[in-house]
Amino acid sequence: MRKSQAEKDADAALGTNIRRFREISGISQKKLGAPIGVTFQQIQKYESGKDRISASKLVETARTIGCDLNSLDAGIGIDDATLAFPDHSTAALKLAANLIESPHQNSVLQSRCCWPGATQEE
Repeated sequence: MRKSQAEKDADAALGTNIRRFREISGISQKKLGAPIGVTFQQIQKYESGKDRISASKLVETARTIGCDLNSLDAGIGIDDATLAFPDHSTAALKLAANLIESPHQNSVLQSRCCWPGATQEE
């Protein structure tokens, strides 16, 4: 059975979120693949949205990269697939986090960037 466009968009958005959290965590595709029992090539397929990741592998992926499941599927709607992250470079986001010494300011930056461990401001 072929995937609908909405399914393709959701898989691509989920894969992009996995890639961005993985990059921010500093984990390679190979190091992410080992604990979930897949090759780095399979991680590439998940991140590109070419292959759909199973629920059990998604849970283990979240544990490995240090985020919760809600963060990985953030921005994915039923009829709409949007990304959880603004389109900033990973290097720029890491640099910004390292430059901020105040825990409060750092938590504000994290909440706006949807980083692992981020808190939501009200």
